Amino acid sequence: MNLKQNIVNRMRVLSTLDKCYNRDVDTIKLSSANTKIHEMKKCDICYELLKEGKHFITEAHFTNGRGRCDILCLDDNLAIEIVKSEKEKSLWEKSLKYPVDFKIVYCERWKYDKRNRDY
Repeated sequence: MNLKQNIVNRMRVLSTLDKCYNRDVDTIKLSSANTKIHEMKKCDICYELLKEGKHFITEAHFTNGRGRCDILCLDDNLAIEIVKSEKEKSLWEKSLKYPVDFKIVYCERWKYDKRNRDY
């Protein structure tokens, strides 16, 4: 894909988002409501996307109440949902609501580090 096609694709994906919420591109938004493992996995995925030259939005809210995904990759038209214990039914319902492709990434426990008492 050439640069013009990439920009058009990104704009099309951006048009699926609610303008009242976070639309900061390539910025990782963290939430203390999620587990530390969840947030670290989000950072890890975003770092890999940046290394690949791809653009993303975290905690992306879709229009018309169609939900919120953990990471929206603008270049791949892909919603990435990080899960640890979410039920299959809930994931299936999200996949039907989201206006973009859907990928599930399962959280794995991070390596133990004595400095981090959360583990």
